[in-house]
Amino acid sequence: MFILKIILAIIIIGITTYLGILKSKKLYDREYILREMVSFLIGVQNEIKYCLSLLPNAYETSRMGLKTGLKYAIGNISLDMVKDEEFEVERSIVNNISKIEELTEYDKNIFVSTLKNLGKSNVEGQINIIQNNISTIENQIKEANEIKLKNSRMYRTIGMLSGLIIVVLFV
Repeated sequence: MFILKIILAIIIIGITTYLGILKSKKLYDREYILREMVSFLIGVQNEIKYCLSLLPNAYETSRMGLKTGLKYAIGNISLDMVKDEEFEVERSIVNNISKIEELTEYDKNIFVSTLKNLGKSNVEGQINIIQNNISTIENQIKEANEIKLKNSRMYRTIGMLSGLIIVVLFV
């Protein structure tokens, strides 16, 4: 009976610590996705400016270097852009970006507004939109980094301590 209690205590502490680590990982993932969005926008800017690519082609070329869920979201959006229905494209942008769980609502709103506005102006206007949004996203990266540094250790510690508290209460 005593061995069963020890095994159960280890399992509880392990699960709560794991949950804390998962929460901490979301903070790391948010910063990484924001950095990927900046590199994606720089790629789109270069494609539009130097290669004179159409927006769906620029999206496809620029998304190839991405590694997160943003890659698939942008891929779905570019496929819907080829269908050339403006209402469907805007809905696709909102639906696909909202599926990225690691981002905050503010981050998602920045991504959505950026992608919606890109197709509605000329080349110079698109480049200006991209540059303005890159600076906004870089500010979000700084904020995400500060939050990550401040809270990631706290989430891991809280996870472990909550497991210890549960074990102490039941023993």
